[in-house]
Parts: sequence; C-alpha cells; structure tokens
Amino acid sequence: MFDCEVNVAKSCTELTQILIEPSARILAGGTDILPGMRKNSIGKPITLIDVSQLNELSYIREHEGQIDIGALTTHSKLITSPLLLQHAPALIDACASIGSTQTRNRGTLGGNLCNASPAADSVPPLLCLEAVVTLSSHDNQRQVPLSDFIIGPGRTCLKQGEYLDHITFAVPQKHTGTSFMKLGRRNGMSIAVVSTSVLLRLDQQGNIEYARVAFGSAAPTPICSHHAEAALTGKTPSAQLFSEAAQAMRTDINPIDDLRASREYRLHSAGVLLQRALQTAWHQAEMDLR
Repeated sequence: MFDCEVNVAKSCTELTQILIEPSARILAGGTDILPGMRKNSIGKPITLIDVSQLNELSYIREHEGQIDIGALTTHSKLITSPLLLQHAPALIDACASIGSTQTRNRGTLGGNLCNASPAADSVPPLLCLEAVVTLSSHDNQRQVPLSDFIIGPGRTCLKQGEYLDHITFAVPQKHTGTSFMKLGRRNGMSIAVVSTSVLLRLDQQGNIEYARVAFGSAAPTPICSHHAEAALTGKTPSAQLFSEAAQAMRTDINPIDDLRASREYRLHSAGVLLQRALQTAWHQAEMDLR
C-alpha cells in the first residue's frame, strides 16, 4: 500500500499552492512515479498532486516562428501532430519509441523530462532543437535551456514549488533534416541501450551549415557531442565525414557498464547509430534543398 495523500489540482494556481508542501510530487501520466513508489525508490510519505484535469497544459502550437508544447501533452498526441511531423519528425520518432501504446497514451512529455533519466527518449531530439523549458511557481516564471534543466540521473534544476509549464523551440530553418535512432535489447517497450538524434542544415551548395548531435544512455544525462558537431560543420556530407564525426563524438560521451550493455558496446553502437542518423538527416535536408 502506498503511504501518500492525493490532491486533485483544478487549476495551475491551485497546483502552485499545493506544491509549496515539501513532500508534494506531481502525478501526471504516472508511468514513472508509480513504478518508483512500488520499488520504494521515492521517499515517503508524499503528497501526490493529480494534474490530469489541467487541460491548459496540454497543447502543441506554433506562434511567431516558435513551437510550444504543454508539459501535459501525451506522447500519443505528439506522435499524431501534423505540426511536429512537418517541423520535428525526430521528436515524433523518439516519442513513438517510448513504451507501449498504453504508456504513450498516459505518459507526458513533461513527465519524461522531469524524470530525468539518462535514457529519456524525448530529450536528444529536443537538445538538437535547442529547446527551452519554462518553469512556473506561484510568484515567478523562468526559462531554462533543456541542456541545463537535467543536472544528473533523476535530478533537475526544479526548485521547491516549481513545475514544468511548457517546452519551446524555434521552427527549424529551411534545408534542415533531423533523425532519431535508438538501440534496445528488443524491438518494443525497451529502455535505450544507446540513442542518438541529429539535426543538419545545409547551405545552397549542399555543405553542412549547422549541425547538432545528441545522445541518450551515453552519459549521466542526455548530452550533446560538440566535437562531432565541430567535425561536421562547414564540410561536404559523405560517409567518410560521418565516420570522422563518429570518432570525434567518443571524446564527449561517457557510457557505463550495466546489466543492459557494456561501456565498449555502447561506444561502438553510438558510432554506428550516429552514422546512420547522419545519413538519414542529410537525405532529408537534401530533399528540402531541392
């Protein structure tokens, strides 16, 4: 039996009032916090705040060249969004790889970010999109780059009384391609052994004008590979270049040995996935260039 009290927040104002309690934890989809409670990995007693009725935090919209996603938007809604299909297909692929259909129907983007798992599938594509999270409390609102939001396994920079309100990123420019790839121990409902996401923007000559490369399950937090990005920028796309980027990224990632894979296996797999993801993103960007 769970040793907890459950409150239902009817508004964001009510949410911030309950969040003042030190033991308060938000219950969104429940796909992470409830298993954690069963495993006794979450301190007790706690006060759960059911936010399922806060429809104002569930949306996907474009405004003045930016896309905003409410924190309570489910993975299923993200997967079926025409707006994301047009501008952020890698994020759709990442969300489609999360759990089962039931998990995607309940799980939320905000919950995936706040759980702060090194293997969080949605984070690498959002890092490539240079996403910013908006954190709200009863008397303040602040914006934090996603790259600074997750500070360790299971840890974020959320302060007492704050909640994640929404995620924002700029609509990618023309001639841009994106990709997300994930390696698991089985085809479905699998935690990533390693994952990678790529964003490439080409100039009019077909050279790489801008590159973003990110990994999951390759460090204590999802991480960008700035050495791989530097190896790609200003160069002509080719299999040889992508192989060089795969070597460069080894400077940035720091995978571990665990029950799912060894460090060396993750290092090798990350390089293979990166080269495949770069090929996919390049071909997307080429199609847009035409």
